Amino acid sequence: MAEKEKDLNPGKNPETLEESLSKTEVLLEENKKLITNILVGVIIVIALVFGYNNWFSEPAEKAGFESIWPAQKYFEQDSIQKAIEEFEYVASEHGGTKAGNLANLYLGLSFLKDGQFEDALVSFQNFDASGELFPGLKVGLIGDCYSELDNVDEAVANYKKAAKLLDAKTVSPYYLKKAGILLEQNDDIDGAIEIYELALNTYLKDAQPSLQNIKNEMKKLLARANASK
Repeated sequence: MAEKEKDLNPGKNPETLEESLSKTEVLLEENKKLITNILVGVIIVIALVFGYNNWFSEPAEKAGFESIWPAQKYFEQDSIQKAIEEFEYVASEHGGTKAGNLANLYLGLSFLKDGQFEDALVSFQNFDASGELFPGLKVGLIGDCYSELDNVDEAVANYKKAAKLLDAKTVSPYYLKKAGILLEQNDDIDGAIEIYELALNTYLKDAQPSLQNIKNEMKKLLARANASK
């Protein structure tokens, strides 16, 4: 999700600020794709691990499973309109099954890709998330929808909640970064500073080498926010 650019403090080095925001937006877009890929991967792994005759042993579950695979193929091929049609069918006709529930998640992702943010929000809200990963990812995706709909308060609240639910050094900082940037863009510098400090002190304090880039980026964001006060 590309964040909308806004001059946070036009009196203090706007060129540097614009350049910094632009770089950050690229990172956020890459992160959104990463999280989406993780989410799709988790769905596939669930199907493979539990198997056709285990997770979908009941006739209704089996029928739902058979219906969702063609829709998933459309999704993977970026045939979004066809994917939306198929996922809507699965969610409607197999609503009481695991496949019908997953269709709501896929449907939300498809709507999000297609720029239909209100429909995406409804689909994500209809998804019954369970387990260690899905609740946090669901809330983060809802945050993306609110961000695209310019509802900053709800977007920030959901990003913070997603970070807390996932409670993972590899993912939580990205959601906090999204929240902080949104707050900066809407002139809540103190709120952004609080978010950046939370990320650095809670998730990135003893960051592994693989997380050094996000740690350094977070430090730059914090320094910029402090300088703009």
